[in-house]
Amino acid sequence: MTYGNRICVSGMAAVSWPLPEELEMYRRTGTDLVGLTVPKLATCGWPAAYDVIGRSGVDVEYLVHPFTADPDDGDGWTAQVRSLMAAVDAAERIGARTVYLTVGPSGDLSWEEAAARFTRRMAPAVEHAGEAGIALALENTMSVRCDLSFIHTVRDAAELARRLDVGLCVDLYCCWQEAGLRSTLRAEVDRIRLLQVSDFKVGTLSFPNRWVPGDADLPMARLLDDTLADGYRGTVDVELAGPAIDAEGAESALTRGVSWTATRLGRTG
Repeated sequence: MTYGNRICVSGMAAVSWPLPEELEMYRRTGTDLVGLTVPKLATCGWPAAYDVIGRSGVDVEYLVHPFTADPDDGDGWTAQVRSLMAAVDAAERIGARTVYLTVGPSGDLSWEEAAARFTRRMAPAVEHAGEAGIALALENTMSVRCDLSFIHTVRDAAELARRLDVGLCVDLYCCWQEAGLRSTLRAEVDRIRLLQVSDFKVGTLSFPNRWVPGDADLPMARLLDDTLADGYRGTVDVELAGPAIDAEGAESALTRGVSWTATRLGRTG
């Protein structure tokens, strides 16, 4: 069976590259759909970023916005929500459909307290994104990245997403051993905006350390096949980062990652 899902490349493999060089690499590899990080674009300067993206001929599927402020840092949260709203405006400007985000640390709060505070603070950004026609999506992360997020399972991400009525960015690399994962993904399939694939070598103790799908130990083919069979028709995002990717080179690794993904989607060429 051939699926109609779009294939996207995450900018994390080239996060340290200057934006023009990153976009030129995508042009060389024939990659026409990418995800970019808000910090990189903001550092480049929004007007300059718009110009470079517009001239590149590369389409942007999504922007990534990390929340890092401690929940007790009211000023920090205000600034980051404002930054998220600017990212929504940028997504609308460049034609990106989604802004996905981490939800920030929980500090001394319980999960329930952190979720309630996040929901309350996010309300203006959710309203702004709705008015702009841009989808927001919450990402599940590994528990070692508690500096970026307090949601580490798809189940918990879905609980918070339902409260805000936003979407999900499901990183299969971070949740492959989650109990009831397939049933959760099936139940939330209409909420998923992005499905991210990569690989992991069991026993690795340093992070981030992703491999090209199929190069290491995760049952990524089964996870992707199951989610597609259960009705997911959205974007499949190849997210690579870490020493193995740096050693091979982002260009080669991303090309192989897209090829692997295309094969799982039943495509040729």
